[in-house]
Amino acid sequence: MERTQPIPRYPEGVKPDPNTQVVKRYGTHEMGLIWGAERTFEKLLYVQGESALVLSELFPDIVALDHAEEIASKADLKHIKADRIRELEEEKGHDVLAINKSLEEVISKEAASHVNKAKTSADTTEPARALQKRDSLIVVARSIENLRDIIIEKSLEWIDVPHMDTTHLYDALPTVAGRPFAYVAEMLQSGLNLLKFVYDNSLVGKWADATGNHHSATALGIDGMKLQEKFCNKLKIKYMDAPAQIPGLEFEADVIYVITRFGETLNNFANYVAWGRSDDVNIFINGRPQKQEGSAAMPHKNAKNGNPTGEEQTISQANYARGILTTAVSNCAFPYARNLAGSSSGRIILEEGFKFIDHVTRRMADIFYYLKLREDRCKERVDRSYGVVTSQQVMTYLTDHRKVKNPMARSEAHSLCGELATYAWENKIPFVDVVLKDEKISGMLDEKTIRNITDPYKYIGQSKEIIRLVAEKYHHKKTELN
Repeated sequence: MERTQPIPRYPEGVKPDPNTQVVKRYGTHEMGLIWGAERTFEKLLYVQGESALVLSELFPDIVALDHAEEIASKADLKHIKADRIRELEEEKGHDVLAINKSLEEVISKEAASHVNKAKTSADTTEPARALQKRDSLIVVARSIENLRDIIIEKSLEWIDVPHMDTTHLYDALPTVAGRPFAYVAEMLQSGLNLLKFVYDNSLVGKWADATGNHHSATALGIDGMKLQEKFCNKLKIKYMDAPAQIPGLEFEADVIYVITRFGETLNNFANYVAWGRSDDVNIFINGRPQKQEGSAAMPHKNAKNGNPTGEEQTISQANYARGILTTAVSNCAFPYARNLAGSSSGRIILEEGFKFIDHVTRRMADIFYYLKLREDRCKERVDRSYGVVTSQQVMTYLTDHRKVKNPMARSEAHSLCGELATYAWENKIPFVDVVLKDEKISGMLDEKTIRNITDPYKYIGQSKEIIRLVAEKYHHKKTELN
């Protein structure tokens, strides 16, 4: 199988622009092309141009086609300077008024009469934000798919390596080292399924005037509901039949939840890998060819190829995402028809949230791509159990009428196997030897069977089948985002 290469945060030869990153540090090239003041200006101007074209298409007697085309052709930062928009926004204290005025300055007087026609400011900002969210979800989907595929390939690479699963921090049951990776791959896929649902249902714009009732449209003698439908369909975004000045911010909370949910999945596995790299566990190796300094004060950490900073940064992102989800849900409470209580925070959490999640997703893809396994240590962690982790299977055999005559009650078998396992563990004796000496069990099962069912390397359930199934179902699966 050809290995999936991690998508870099910035293409080769492209120097990261700190001005497009969160706190000039976290971000990706693609997210830098979607968010930031100038990218937002571009989307606002684009929406103004498209709305003029739609209005002209439906009602050419109101907006002549040549005027609409003039507006659309000049509604970009090639014709309007971003600094001029900033200057006007400072003067007027309103972003959309600044956008409109700057656009009017570069077109004819006749076309200028049609700028923002039949619209309130939210009829520009909400569609523009929906487009930014749409583009961002596409980027996140591709980054998550890339990470998922790399993780699936790791699960297959380590499908035959013994491993000990833990529950409650205790050795629990033997499996193979690739099995935990199949788990996180399926969780990432479930997140992609949710992303698609939100993409299809929660990217909501509007064109319905100041309270959502199409007052300006009716003043022009046109059907504002049909206008909104045509406009949003053209932009490939959803709309509400009965919005207020803005669509309900529950839709925006859906988008933030997608970011947060991915963060939680990555957080769980980042913790798992950091745990596996620790000296007490020591099954994973940071295999990046570039050597990293481990610590400013402890040079010996260089031997570990650096601290697990990527994993810990991912954990930090999850902490942050829980906060922005709280903000997004809190923003859902607004008085009908609207106030601006959720406006500013919404802009901040969307930009920062998308940039941060894409940053850590790609960093984790890089970590997993180079991650190596200490197979000898994996075997040690199985051997140290003395085989007591097979006690469940012995108990199952003792209660199965197909395996033994006069099967035990489960409680009796549970108590017996627990006593034998405890004795083997405390005395550092192979569990198989203890079971063979027990007259009750040896009287019910022959030696060959006992040796077989107490072998921890054979008691792995359907671990390998699960890995292959997840790989078959999800490897290279694309999320269809139309």
